[in-house]
Amino acid sequence: MSEKDKSPGFPYIAENIFAPIYPVIAAHIVKQSGIEKGICLDLGCGIASLGVAVAEITDMQVYGIDISTEMCRLSRNKAFRHYLSGKVAPVQSDVHLLPLRNNCADLIVSRGSVFFWNDLPVAFKEIARVLAPGGQAWVGGGFGTKELRAQISEKMVEIDPDWHASSKERLSPKNLQAIEEAGKQTEIPYHVVQDESGFWMVLSKEG
Repeated sequence: MSEKDKSPGFPYIAENIFAPIYPVIAAHIVKQSGIEKGICLDLGCGIASLGVAVAEITDMQVYGIDISTEMCRLSRNKAFRHYLSGKVAPVQSDVHLLPLRNNCADLIVSRGSVFFWNDLPVAFKEIARVLAPGGQAWVGGGFGTKELRAQISEKMVEIDPDWHASSKERLSPKNLQAIEEAGKQTEIPYHVVQDESGFWMVLSKEG
């Protein structure tokens, strides 16, 4: 189950409260990876906010992958509103069994979904399988900057008094270690980013 399915209000939150973070995260990932062409997957995409942000600054064809029919419908609507229907397409699928061929994705992004995946090693194995040589996968979570994190946390506490506790639980050392261990099992070179931009497990498949 994804973060989006757990929270019925997530489409509103993503579109209104979280909205400023996605262009910042997309710009950071694109700059660090240097990948601007080919195929991008936004895993556990929700309403495809991060995928849309990537599409707006690159020449990539983006596929927003989510297990929820409703999220796929909303992501299609969002792409339409951003005049990106030709560049952002929803795919209803489970991250643990992607309906994609090997080595097809040049860039994979996933923000906030990994904390709700049922079987991390299986999901990361699928990511490794579909990632193209020379491609990168950025899997994790964050708010882009310290300022944005503070701004959003303040708003989220008004909606959910347990916001800080649930955020702390998601980013617990145990969870982060499990994510890193699952990524390590893919045997693809990786590095971990853990700073004000958030926590990211970055897999870099050799070309």
